[in-house]
Amino acid sequence: MRRHSLAATGFTLLELLVVMVIAGIVISLVAVNASPNERGRILDDGQRIARLFELAQEEAQLGARPIAWEGDAGGWRFLEATPQGWQPMRTDVFAPGKWRLAMDGVSIAEGGRSAGNGIFRLVFGRELVDGPQRLVLVRGPIRVDVTGDGSGRYVATALP
Repeated sequence: MRRHSLAATGFTLLELLVVMVIAGIVISLVAVNASPNERGRILDDGQRIARLFELAQEEAQLGARPIAWEGDAGGWRFLEATPQGWQPMRTDVFAPGKWRLAMDGVSIAEGGRSAGNGIFRLVFGRELVDGPQRLVLVRGPIRVDVTGDGSGRYVATALP
């Protein structure tokens, strides 16, 4: 009958070090791939605005009052129509927001209405079907289009 010695069980220090190095490499690869690049951040902002536009359209229909959106290179805000005129919205979802990265340009390419003083707005009305709308976000060579077909659905697309 053979007896096992205590030295034969367990891991050696070298084996533990190899496992720790491999784990460190895997964790660093995951961390690098998990952080979005600049293009991804701009597209994320476009997708977030697309969802907010859908919510604004629904809110305008349910509340039977128009809601407007204004934006610039730093951020955006939503406004609601009141008897006193357009008033900024402060609720959680429609509170003013900022882009994750400052934009070089934000323009309404289709469906905008002039608010005076060179400001243009996208207005979400009470109607179930509205005209098409298009917002363009630009940062350097990156361009993201946020388009609505008039039915309340919006899509963000990164253009090459």
